[in-house]
Amino acid sequence: MVSLESRLKSRLLLGVLLVGIVLAIAVRTQVNRQQRELLDYQLEQVARAMLLSDLQDLQAWDDDPALHLDMQIWDRFGNRLYRSSTQIELGSDTSPGFSVLPSGPQADAVTLRVFTLRGDERTIQVMHSRELRRALTRDAELQVLVPTLIAMLIVAVLVGTAIRKGLEPIRELDEELSHRDAASLEPISLAHAPAELARVVRTLNRLLQQLDASMQAHKRFIANAAHELRTPITALRLEVDNLAHGQDPAQVREAASRLRMGVHRAQQLLQQMLTLARLEGHIHPQAWTAVDLDRLAQESMMNLSTLGSQRGIEFAFESSGSTVVQGDPNDLRLLLDNLLGNALKFSPENVPVDLSIHQHQDAVVLLLRDRGPGIAQALRERVFLPFVRTNPAIEGSGLGLTIAQEVVLNHGASLLLEDPPEGPGLQVRLSFPLAHAAQPEKPTNPV
Repeated sequence: MVSLESRLKSRLLLGVLLVGIVLAIAVRTQVNRQQRELLDYQLEQVARAMLLSDLQDLQAWDDDPALHLDMQIWDRFGNRLYRSSTQIELGSDTSPGFSVLPSGPQADAVTLRVFTLRGDERTIQVMHSRELRRALTRDAELQVLVPTLIAMLIVAVLVGTAIRKGLEPIRELDEELSHRDAASLEPISLAHAPAELARVVRTLNRLLQQLDASMQAHKRFIANAAHELRTPITALRLEVDNLAHGQDPAQVREAASRLRMGVHRAQQLLQQMLTLARLEGHIHPQAWTAVDLDRLAQESMMNLSTLGSQRGIEFAFESSGSTVVQGDPNDLRLLLDNLLGNALKFSPENVPVDLSIHQHQDAVVLLLRDRGPGIAQALRERVFLPFVRTNPAIEGSGLGLTIAQEVVLNHGASLLLEDPPEGPGLQVRLSFPLAHAAQPEKPTNPV
């Protein structure tokens, strides 16, 4: 696996190389053009100067090595008046202006770049050899390209150093994380992290904090679950011992009945724990559909009617408007069963429980009001934690409201515990987003 540093270096250095190649080609082309123009300008200016100067000044031109040129001068009759080198074999009949000609008829003759200027009295031929021009051009190219290449090398070194320094905080983060294990959830601290990496570190720290809170919550859940299971299991063991040593048939039947009830309570507790684990994991057994809360509420009240009739409690129910929401019907039924069951358990005997479902703007609102002891304001947040019970004397596991809260959160709804408008008790307010779908047909039989 290629590291980020190697990938950045290879790409940026490749970019520097490509820029260097393009720059070298551009510089070489420009230097060639300028050098050619400069040498041609030199030939032309020397020719014009010699056309106007006296022949006695030729010795000064000949002694100047910086000119790098040769010259021939002819009179108007074609007689050569001057030749700077005996190696030049060039006639007087060259075309005016610039031309490229060999110096002599031999196969290996030197190629010349010649400028010919004709006057009334004389003809001037000023020339460079092609090899000399190429040498001068190469020297000029090297004078420009060498500093350019050195600058490109310096840029490449600076790019590599900048990348290495820039990625140093990532290496520090890697070093920090490599020394941690699953139990090391304390926040990460990078003293000199850049802004982009600092955001990543803040996100990691937030996730670590959430993970730590989740692990602590699960540890508390496991500890509380073990404590809650210990009591029914101990009771079951005692009842099994009583059943094993019982002699009187009536005592045996009574012990078997208590054993059956204990098994039922333990089974309910385990089922609630499994349900809570499923809800916390956001595992939905089926796709969401349009669900009518009116219908579910009536079904839940019918299922709990036996429990309510034992204590003389009836439900006062009313609904209005659209009561259709999107959700999992099984989880929503579980939510209503827990809330209605709690209302029955905490309500005094022979006192009704009020339930209403109505549409309010773009929401479906469910209000459940009992006339029991209520829940103190200071406890209304804690009762949603697992195994928290407001009245230990009333049978229960302390998971009902926790399960209800998870169902509510999974459905994007809200659940509030409120004081009723008047009198004692507790009012539960559920608010669901209204489903913009065809409302299922409601049952006609009232509760």
